[in-house]
Amino acid sequence: MENNFDDRRNFPRAEFPCKIMISSPLRLLASHTENISEGGIRVMVEEKLTSFTMVGIEIYVDKSKPIKCKGKIAWVKEMVNPVAKEAVMYDVGVQFTDINEFDKNYIKKMVAAIKPPSE
Repeated sequence: MENNFDDRRNFPRAEFPCKIMISSPLRLLASHTENISEGGIRVMVEEKLTSFTMVGIEIYVDKSKPIKCKGKIAWVKEMVNPVAKEAVMYDVGVQFTDINEFDKNYIKKMVAAIKPPSE
């Protein structure tokens, strides 16, 4: 099932791959971002996460310290191997639910610096 999340975006996004750690009560996943905005991130993970699950997030956008916040899994799309017909990765959208204003503004400025204003 195709999601329409791209049509509902409230914030500009930029492709900026950086390391990310996602923690839930049952697991800790390491991955990288596919894109980022002041409202959330898109990541690829090897384990299926459940929509609406609350997670802890650490985003390593620079080497000084990670951005630590909380988020909610907004959507999950299985990436299926067309030969084996099985899910091999999961494309996941995470909406920030608890992020401080300093970190939110940092991400906003970073996105603006990467992405031209016309997009």
